Amino acid sequence: MKWNGTQTVAAAALVCSFAASAVRAEPSIAVLDLARVFEEYEMTRDLEEMFDQKRRAATEEAEQRRASMEQMRRALAAFDPVSADFARREEDLARAQVDFEVWSGLTEKHLKADHKKWLLKIYRDTQTTVAETAAQRQIDLVLTYDKLTDDAPDSIALRQQILLQKVIYHSTRIDITDEVLTRLNRSYRANGGIRSLQAPADATKSNRDDQKPGTKNP
Repeated sequence: MKWNGTQTVAAAALVCSFAASAVRAEPSIAVLDLARVFEEYEMTRDLEEMFDQKRRAATEEAEQRRASMEQMRRALAAFDPVSADFARREEDLARAQVDFEVWSGLTEKHLKADHKKWLLKIYRDTQTTVAETAAQRQIDLVLTYDKLTDDAPDSIALRQQILLQKVIYHSTRIDITDEVLTRLNRSYRANGGIRSLQAPADATKSNRDDQKPGTKNP
């Protein structure tokens, strides 16, 4: 069977198409240093400062409440234990102690809950940005890796660190950590930076979703 020029070109194009499909069929993989992303994402730094301020404020208020209760105890000692004033002041002190315990427990609970929500938001932001980067670069799978350190207290802890390693080797060519960090920090600044932290965290919404329509991500 003789093929003319048109048939030959068509066949060659078909072969090339199959070859390209075969090459693309192999998954494209990248890696990400998630610990570094959490450390160098500017939102993390600002959040830690914000929560440090809240903790300091809570500590100061706790000290003021304790000082007030101590004054009440000292004042109580000046009254006759069988007097009505003593009974009333003793009840006031007991109420202040209960109020302090309730306030202390609720304050700690709220701080922990808020911190958890913001931490989850940071992860959602990272997840969204990684997905965008992967889609643009046609990456099928992104693995996280950890840098093994020698600060383990003993061989048992070191062995545990080794066993928890997810990636033993990777080429720097497939590491997208720098790109993801650049995108995250640029988006964070574009959305107001530290001013955006004044609103309660919504873990279901990524910071990447806050950009105005028509705004292009870097």
